Amino acid sequence: MQPDTIKAQGLLRLLTQGLLAHGEQKTANELGDRSQYIGMSDIGKGMECMRAAVASKLGLSAIPAATAVGEFAHEELGRVLGRQIILQRGHWQEYGIEKALTATGVKLVPQLEISIEHNGVPIKAHLDFTLVWGGKRPAVRILELKSNERIPASLYASYEAQLYGQVGLLKSCWAQPCFSVPQTEVQSVTFPQAIQSIFNVALPKLPDGVDIESWVLSISRSEVKSFGPYLADMGMLEACLQAAVGIWRTTEDVRSGSLDLNDLDYCRGFHPLCDWCDVNADCPKFQAVNIPSDSACGLELEELAMLKERKATLEKRIAESEERIRQTYSLIGAKDWISTKDHRFRVTTIAGRKTLDRSQMLDKLTSLIGDELKAQTALEQCEKSGKPFERLYVSKINKMLKSAA
Repeated sequence: MQPDTIKAQGLLRLLTQGLLAHGEQKTANELGDRSQYIGMSDIGKGMECMRAAVASKLGLSAIPAATAVGEFAHEELGRVLGRQIILQRGHWQEYGIEKALTATGVKLVPQLEISIEHNGVPIKAHLDFTLVWGGKRPAVRILELKSNERIPASLYASYEAQLYGQVGLLKSCWAQPCFSVPQTEVQSVTFPQAIQSIFNVALPKLPDGVDIESWVLSISRSEVKSFGPYLADMGMLEACLQAAVGIWRTTEDVRSGSLDLNDLDYCRGFHPLCDWCDVNADCPKFQAVNIPSDSACGLELEELAMLKERKATLEKRIAESEERIRQTYSLIGAKDWISTKDHRFRVTTIAGRKTLDRSQMLDKLTSLIGDELKAQTALEQCEKSGKPFERLYVSKINKMLKSAA
């Protein structure tokens, strides 16, 4: 290996170690020991996949310790670094969003903690941002940030459970000494006391007259979308609390050996978050025939996975480049072709794809025939189904790197 290559690898190794160490410190400072309580994200995860939620409480994870970076081979280093860049992008966005909101003069509390015990189970909610307005029309807005590669059309059920748990706890615990701000003197006070201490703003002693909402801000590299409002619902809060108790009790059973992790319920069918699950390596959902990695078939499968990753990266770069060129074409006022040394380019408007509105067609047929059942039958007789086809899915395996505590 060339000296410059060794230095480049050393720099990437240093960056990877720093990202892992920063993630460990941030979690410890803001969230504490997550094995000692059930958080809102645990509840959301548990409602969709009990196995993943319990594994998280047991300390099973595909995220290595910062001290292990020196042992990584080149390929493993690249995989861990790439995953950390994606996972920690949310922390960087959180810092920037906090600065942006603070610049408006809004009264904002970062990482407000609500801590309770329900049926002997310790439960905590950590609110990314809590925005407060006092005066004659007091209002509180909980803002949860989600970093997404692509903005979803609708929120995942696990995210919504997290939001309902947060806003429900804020309203139900308003006048109880359950609120703290990590690394400050604001510890174990009521919500009005916390706001009075931080901003010298008086809020009602009870939440009944306060406008309380919870929102999600989904952020990708180039888009932002808000989801909400989510309002306090005692039925949803009770469901969240019961889920917390279930996760806690089940974790105790698995830890004691009376229950096996793979006996737990897991997410059925396709779910976009499964690829990011830290414990998907031996999940029963992905039971598979193991093929030796050095066999001809194993090598071809790994090459296919690598090519598909490259394809996804290239398609994204192509889409971004095409968008820039279309914008430039419009800005320079080009009407015809523009050319370079070996290629010419032109932006044209293509007519939209024509489709049939099935509902509207049924209404038209009904009005012509005078019988909705006959119209429905006629429409079904004209429908044609395409032939079944096969689709190949490629999904990453996130190997667990720590043993159960």
